[in-house]
Amino acid sequence: MMKRQSALRREARIVLIAAVAWSFVLLGGACGAFADEEAFPDRFMLRLGGYQIGNADTIVRLDANNLPVGTYVDFSDTLGGDSRATVVRLDGLYRFNEHHAIDFSWYDLKFTGSRALNQDITWNGITYTLGTQVDSELRFDVYKLNYQYSVYHTKDVELGVLAGLHVMKAFASINASGINQAQSGSITAPLPLVGLFAEYNFTPRFSAFYSYQSFFIDYQDKVRGGLQDFLFGLEYRLFRHFSVGAAYNRFNLNLKLKGDNQTLYVDSGWNGGMLYGALYF
Repeated sequence: MMKRQSALRREARIVLIAAVAWSFVLLGGACGAFADEEAFPDRFMLRLGGYQIGNADTIVRLDANNLPVGTYVDFSDTLGGDSRATVVRLDGLYRFNEHHAIDFSWYDLKFTGSRALNQDITWNGITYTLGTQVDSELRFDVYKLNYQYSVYHTKDVELGVLAGLHVMKAFASINASGINQAQSGSITAPLPLVGLFAEYNFTPRFSAFYSYQSFFIDYQDKVRGGLQDFLFGLEYRLFRHFSVGAAYNRFNLNLKLKGDNQTLYVDSGWNGGMLYGALYF
């Protein structure tokens, strides 16, 4: 787990450096002017799309606090869990003025698995032995709300910083009906984060955008871990109030949350692609 945490920190630094470098590239390109066209509305944006998750890699562990530690379980390899999913994702933004805005996001991921175990595992104080048939479920409910401040904003380019909350509910369960055992655990954590964002208009109708959000936390022995969330997309304005686009998302989470009776560890990451339509007013 320590190696995975170190890898998460290294990847976060690499993405952050790349995001800052691209921001300077965009700022340098802002000196080029576009042909005069009617300004498109952008005070309110609502983006709805199909979000395709691929290569999801999750390791979980659920411990009963008064018992010996359990087993780190690879959801795909050990439990036969899904590594792909397609869900609906909703994003939105409201601008108060040229420099101040809020944005939000929501999506809900669910992965399931079923397999006869090829090793003994201990989950929440219960040992499931080799050959036991288990059904499993892993679910992530994600809600994000951020405040954005545009440090530099023209009709050509926007660069800014953000701060907000990434509220995630992670749920993991194992059910072995043959031996009448079922155990589950969940965490709900409002995680503070900071980040960068940018948008660049190649033409008045064609644009690119990115956002990078990250945090690391170590609070006593109750909450520890980190998160990084990178989104990059291209968008084309078909009509005055409607755009279509495609985006790529990379997400990593490493988190430990200790409750009164249970401690849940989640180490997860995935790549996601999204095709969407967006309304502007």
